[in-house]
Amino acid sequence: MGRQRWTETLESSRERLLAVAKAGRHGDAILTHAAAGRVVAAWTLDPAPVDPAAHLEQAHARGRRHLLGLLDQPAGAEVRSPMTNQLFERLTQPADPVKRKRIDYTSVTSYTYTPRKPLRRVLDHALDHLNQIDQWQLWRRDGVVPSPTDGWVPSTVTLPEDRLPLTALDLDAWLWRIDQAMRLLTQRAAGLSQDELDWQPPDGGWPLRRVLHHVARSELLYTTSFDEALPEDPAARYTQADARFGERVIASSASANDLSIVFPDPYGTLFTPAQVVAEVLALELELMTQAA
Repeated sequence: MGRQRWTETLESSRERLLAVAKAGRHGDAILTHAAAGRVVAAWTLDPAPVDPAAHLEQAHARGRRHLLGLLDQPAGAEVRSPMTNQLFERLTQPADPVKRKRIDYTSVTSYTYTPRKPLRRVLDHALDHLNQIDQWQLWRRDGVVPSPTDGWVPSTVTLPEDRLPLTALDLDAWLWRIDQAMRLLTQRAAGLSQDELDWQPPDGGWPLRRVLHHVARSELLYTTSFDEALPEDPAARYTQADARFGERVIASSASANDLSIVFPDPYGTLFTPAQVVAEVLALELELMTQAA
């Protein structure tokens, strides 16, 4: 399917979904999930270096610029993430269709960001996966099964400290810690062999190559939470998400055959542009089916 055909098919899906949402009683939920799907697709079509260490370095340089802008947010600011918990479940379902669970899209479970929360998430995420590299290497070399070390709190939870005012001194201290953690993670990633990057854990878990692309993509998901916030109104939310995705579809067609880049989604899965379009269409068909 060429770019012109992609555009036509996506436009047709958009118009059908808008009509179904307008006529159905779950319209707002359907539009919110569809907006999340098109935003994730836009993130995925942002070309990334094939080398995961280079991707980490690039993503942190971009993300850091967004983090600096958090000081411009008013006290008490809070924005809703484009993501929904339902879409997270879809994107992280097992590859085996038999093991997948039906997702209810007739309601929306979402979460918000405050100016301090992206800082916490970037730092904790980097430290978590830095530790994972050590555990995966021991697992591969010595058969030592990893012990969960998740001491962090996810984005879906807002801590009291996340709502504290953010001062310039606070931000400087956070950025020093984040820079050090990302530097260490990037160095460790650069030192991994291809076999280490692509080693498949016995339990079917993620290889480190996928983990590292996931960390890089997630940093931008966290850091752009304010700069790329979507409108609250579901229809406006979907319209803006569609516009962003449309721009990415056009741009990606020019680089789809470039072997130096990849298209990872926020969970490190690599896609082709055609597969990204197919995923959006499949999601929107599911949403329309449930809405009806």
